[in-house]
Amino acid sequence: MADSSDVLLELWKDQRDQMRQLENQRATLTNIVILVVAAGLGFTTQRGLGPSMLAVTLPMTLLGSYGALACMKYRERHALHDAQALSLRKRLSDLHPSIAIDSEWADTYRRQQARFPKLFRLRLYALWVALHLGIVLLGGALSVWSLL
Repeated sequence: MADSSDVLLELWKDQRDQMRQLENQRATLTNIVILVVAAGLGFTTQRGLGPSMLAVTLPMTLLGSYGALACMKYRERHALHDAQALSLRKRLSDLHPSIAIDSEWADTYRRQQARFPKLFRLRLYALWVALHLGIVLLGGALSVWSLL
């Protein structure tokens, strides 16, 4: 029978796997959005902007909105699994205080923050949301331009 450390470690690995899966799903979604938008831009470039291109530019705006919302939801789920993994890590640390897991991780965290002080504060999910919001703005601007 496995001891409690083995059980906690397996649960921790599962949470990390869930986080990795969410990131893979976010990357796949973003790639699909970018491909569809690129195809829409190519089509719009060939045909020129006009009222008929609203059939391309308005869905582009909706797709960007969906992507931004999905990225925020992926972030929320990621935070949940991260909190669960942190809780499990703390329990492992309590079972094995001689390993000094928390102090080692805290030291690494501080070194990383000191090495990249400005980038450290920038949240990665905010960049992904900004990319999708840029697509929303692009689709909106092209829609307005199509009507002019």
